[in-house]
Amino acid sequence: MTEPNLTSILDAFSSPILIAKPVFDGSKLIDFEVLLVNDAYRRTVNTISTPMRRLSEFKDEINHDVPWFDIAEKTINGIEVEPYTYYSEISHCWFRMQMRSTSDKLVVVNIQNITEEKNHAQKLKKTAYHDMLTGLPNRLHFSEDFQPFIMKASFNCTKLGVLLLDLDNMKVINDSRGHAEGDEVLKKAAETLRQLEKGNIVNYRFGGDEFLIVIQNQSSLDSITNITDTIYESFLMQNISVSGGIAIYPDDSKDEDELVRFADIAMHQAKKDGKNQFEFFKTEMQRHFIQKLNIQNHMTQAVLQSNFTQVYQPQFDVRSGKLRGFEALIRWHDDELGEIPPSVFIPMAEECGLIIPIGIWVLNTAFKTLKKWQNDYKFTGIISVNLSPIQLKQPSIIYEIENLLTKYDLNPDAIEIEITEGIMIDNMDDAIAKMRELKKMGFKISLDDFGTGYSSLSYLQLLPLDTLKIDKSFINDLTSKDGI
Repeated sequence: MTEPNLTSILDAFSSPILIAKPVFDGSKLIDFEVLLVNDAYRRTVNTISTPMRRLSEFKDEINHDVPWFDIAEKTINGIEVEPYTYYSEISHCWFRMQMRSTSDKLVVVNIQNITEEKNHAQKLKKTAYHDMLTGLPNRLHFSEDFQPFIMKASFNCTKLGVLLLDLDNMKVINDSRGHAEGDEVLKKAAETLRQLEKGNIVNYRFGGDEFLIVIQNQSSLDSITNITDTIYESFLMQNISVSGGIAIYPDDSKDEDELVRFADIAMHQAKKDGKNQFEFFKTEMQRHFIQKLNIQNHMTQAVLQSNFTQVYQPQFDVRSGKLRGFEALIRWHDDELGEIPPSVFIPMAEECGLIIPIGIWVLNTAFKTLKKWQNDYKFTGIISVNLSPIQLKQPSIIYEIENLLTKYDLNPDAIEIEITEGIMIDNMDDAIAKMRELKKMGFKISLDDFGTGYSSLSYLQLLPLDTLKIDKSFINDLTSKDGI
């Protein structure tokens, strides 16, 4: 059997391979002489047609940024060097080069074409850093971009605006018209922002129905205001209702996380103030936010420990003067915060979802009290219990009320369910259907605070009401001369 030919063996490899030996001037290493290259190497680096050239003669033809000599020297001295990645202007491909040394100090250079790997990595990066629905950079992209933005603003002594936008009523759109329609609104919003994008304006899809806009290189607060006004007007022209909060570097903070948080606080303030508007962050907003968060934390503990009380306000029939019944009213006293009025903690509970367990506690306590009064005092009146609009939206609310009736063995005609006009805001058909179901079960239905905001005599005929409670402000001047 003939001895294997090294050249033919190397030519069988699909990846480029080069073998070189060190060249010394005395004891000093001065270069490397190429002894052999395979066919794959000749095809990839077509400037090398023959071996027996020195590394210094052609290395720059491959890529002058690669420290060929340094890597080769370390390799023959037993120092392991990590693979080196470079781009070839000749072949327009990406390569990963790795050197190994043989026992007789030859250098073996292996080069792999990793262009497909690089392209795949770029696609993955684009997927990871961009929102698939709108094509805008996403929150992860923003996290990498923002620190350089801050450094640039600091170096140039310019202002930077962070505008956090939230599309109004997206839940209503998704629920009533479908998520496909909601996606179209999101894409329309993204396109609106894209039309405004310039070198100093960068847009991001921040998640859900939120977008974040970074406004750079501004000399004054007025210039940022002008840009945010333009953004707001662009959404108005597209009939998209949007609420926004704006925080300014360095006026409000120099910290990335704080700027985003302050913009978020201002955005929620805009929502609270009626939506479809932009608000700049103010220091008192943070104070109110922290105070609100503190109350919510204490409220969570109060829910877990049932640290509420219920008082009962008597109701009299003005014609007969007889006691009609009592209205159950929740009260909350916190050892640290003191007395928290319902006008403060009920809206907070509705906002953060705690109204669901609180509402069940109110119903349970009222039903339990009614049963005790009936047993102990032969009470024959009614108890009126408030039901939050959010409670009535829950699919299980009828089932839960029915269970309480069974638990305390009560007749529903001794209980009046009291709702507010807010119940009509989101889904009137569902609200009316549930009220009719409660009415059919035997409960009395009362509408509270009629005349405070959503009053319409036309919808009263749709509601299965027993009692209409007219708000005091609605009748204050009824008997005065000016009120006639």
